[in-house]
Amino acid sequence: MKHTPSLRHIILVLLLVVTFAQPAACHTPVWDERLVPPGRVRRRYNPRRNRERWARRWARRQRRHPPMSRAARRRRRTRVLGQILNANPSPVLIEQCKQQSSAVAVSARATMEKPSPIAETPGEPDPLADLRQARGWIDHMDERELWEMLIRVCWPHGAQCPGCGERDPQYVKLVDADYRGGLGRWGCQVCAEAGDPGEGGTFTSLTGTILDGMRIDVRTLWLIVELFADGKASVETADEARVNRHTTDRLFRLLRAAIYQTRSLEPMVLAAEDVGEMDEVYITAGLKGRAGGLQLEREPRRRGLKRRGRGTWDSDRLPVFGLLCRGGQVRLFVLRNVQTETIRPIVYQMVERGARVYTDGYCIYHFLSRDGYQHKVVNHGAGEYALDLDGDGKCEVHCNTMECTWSWLRQMIRTYRGVSKVYLPLYIVQFEFLFNRRHKNRWNRTLDVLQAAFQVNATSAADLLARVQSAQFAEVCPVAG
Repeated sequence: MKHTPSLRHIILVLLLVVTFAQPAACHTPVWDERLVPPGRVRRRYNPRRNRERWARRWARRQRRHPPMSRAARRRRRTRVLGQILNANPSPVLIEQCKQQSSAVAVSARATMEKPSPIAETPGEPDPLADLRQARGWIDHMDERELWEMLIRVCWPHGAQCPGCGERDPQYVKLVDADYRGGLGRWGCQVCAEAGDPGEGGTFTSLTGTILDGMRIDVRTLWLIVELFADGKASVETADEARVNRHTTDRLFRLLRAAIYQTRSLEPMVLAAEDVGEMDEVYITAGLKGRAGGLQLEREPRRRGLKRRGRGTWDSDRLPVFGLLCRGGQVRLFVLRNVQTETIRPIVYQMVERGARVYTDGYCIYHFLSRDGYQHKVVNHGAGEYALDLDGDGKCEVHCNTMECTWSWLRQMIRTYRGVSKVYLPLYIVQFEFLFNRRHKNRWNRTLDVLQAAFQVNATSAADLLARVQSAQFAEVCPVAG
């Protein structure tokens, strides 16, 4: 009897044939291993960074949507419904609601940023919300009083005509006391009879000064000048004064130009008992932006100049020569290089012959002994920083006072996050002006800055800034080599 294979046997036979009939596997790789994509790797689990990211997201959400209590939310919903149902809502009520809601948001944001030690009632508006919206004490003074103080700083001895210089009250009279809210306008009879081509011989206290034609109000002007006298940067000043950054930049530049032109060049060390110290420092400052009248197609400035040694104007490490009288003031000069021929005219102008002068062992100061100065040296290379020559126990021969001044200068330059070398003389003069008044409070320094601003003619200040921007360094600093 024949045996007929079943379907199960046929499928088993076919599977055996397919399995054992395959050709031998080729071990030669078909793809290049460099073309094979890398396998997926699971990122490392970092709980600390995840918590920090979640905290930042939560803080951002809290800033955008300040938290409110249920009672405050219910009161706000009630007010909104009342305004909607009222046919003619009162504009005064709407303004009060806006102020209260903004005060609640400000107080919630302040509480979230810095918790107050005094627990406040939830939902209660900040009682000092109107004061916090101001910029300081300057916003709570009368505008006319601010103008009166500014006029007094400009004319401490009474009104004076900028055209002819007349001060006699018989000829110089107040024409309009309410001009610009208290600035006032005066008229000069002498200029009017002489046929003045202007506005009939009328003028203000700002006419002819660097503040002539300014468009900011008197409150903002006082605030900007006060922050300038405090050594603030223009960006920070613009944020506090709530003006454009270019406004503070322009005003700061004009104030520095005024201080530069009113700086004293009189001798500092006069008598034999006076002691003077001399030293030099090197400030890293290159060409920045369009400063110097140069196009941006030029080579970029070199950054990170950490090399040691003497610097020059061309190497973007500008030398600053300092001369200080102990117990007195300091004078700083930006130079092209540090050589004897460069500092000799400065020393002759600032220090009288026969005075005591202390320096380090740099060779550029060797001419002092030959020219009649009582010159003493401390050798920093040998570890000498102070010497006691008379044996009284006090080390009077040193230049550490000048070294401390350099630390203050570096701190001031660091505030501006980079200074162009064509503007560095103006920044140095600003530091010299403020350092010589370091024993005064901020209010007195502000008055001194305004006095310097009113002493300078607007035309001369504009010419100085034009020379600075065109990188005519020899004209800006004539004593430089």
